Amino acid sequence: MLTKQVHLLRRPEKVSVDDFEVREVDLPELENNQVLIENLYMSVDPYMRRSMESDGKDLDPWPLNAPLDGPSIGRVIESNNPNYAIGDIVESMSGWQQHFISDAEDFVPYLSSNNAIVKRNGVENIDPMDYVGLLGIASQTAYFAMMCATTLVPGETTVISSGAGSVGSLACQIAKIQGARVVTSAGSDRKVEWLRDELGVDFAFNYKTTPIDIGLREGCPNGIDQVLENASPEHFSACLPLMNFGKQLLIAGMVGIYDSGGKVNNIDNFEHVLDSFLTIKGHLFMDYLDAYDQFTKDMLTWRGEGKLIQKVHVFEGIESAPEALLALFNGKGRGKIVVRV
Repeated sequence: MLTKQVHLLRRPEKVSVDDFEVREVDLPELENNQVLIENLYMSVDPYMRRSMESDGKDLDPWPLNAPLDGPSIGRVIESNNPNYAIGDIVESMSGWQQHFISDAEDFVPYLSSNNAIVKRNGVENIDPMDYVGLLGIASQTAYFAMMCATTLVPGETTVISSGAGSVGSLACQIAKIQGARVVTSAGSDRKVEWLRDELGVDFAFNYKTTPIDIGLREGCPNGIDQVLENASPEHFSACLPLMNFGKQLLIAGMVGIYDSGGKVNNIDNFEHVLDSFLTIKGHLFMDYLDAYDQFTKDMLTWRGEGKLIQKVHVFEGIESAPEALLALFNGKGRGKIVVRV
């Protein structure tokens, strides 16, 4: 059957839609134990910019002139496998294409083959899009950071950068649910207003109009107890002098450097790490997948109780996927970015 895939044409210095091409391809007939999946939604996430580089960093690089990978949710439309029926909803890492053939291997995010799948059938109050939204990888990053990788103490100050982003916006709300005092930043006054008025953070500032160090000092008069870093080396560095003794900084990502070479320039105030005996830890959500069922339960419960909301920016059609990726870096996206394939 004919389907459309998005291919990467080159390794860019700065990403543009011209680095991608949508191609029509003909998929072969199914072999024994294979299934044909029609993708419904795909997730677009900041780490994908790193996948465009040739060195791969923490993940294998995307191939050139071949279908790309990424989190997706789809349904079985043809099956030669007794374990999968037509209509089954399945999650995979085979985004960036309308259809794909799966060998029905067991799905583990980023670790199994891209066409591995897992059933996501029959869970009450879940729309298929939730699996790349509320229950997706960005949400798992936020949840496991706040609930597993650190210990939130009610009343203590937690700083979360990129508060209007897919990870930050949920992390802010989860930290508030746990009783923390939440300080965050965003790149526009409109986003700052949303964070304060709708998400209920305690303090937010626009880092484009207020220097980061000044914004943090104003928002953290009693120092910082926890940091979830999503934004940049500059934000990370500005937190260090304000950290309270023996506290922790989690680094989930630094989206600000992904489209400019991915290098962290020297941080000239690292002495605060030693002076205050701080812990710095890279945060990997996959370390906590044993708690996936509790994650699902908590996220659905909090949403049902009105304690947690997620803003989802939906791009329409597989052709819009490159534009959706750029929205992560040009300020045109807010919250979780999803493509309705």
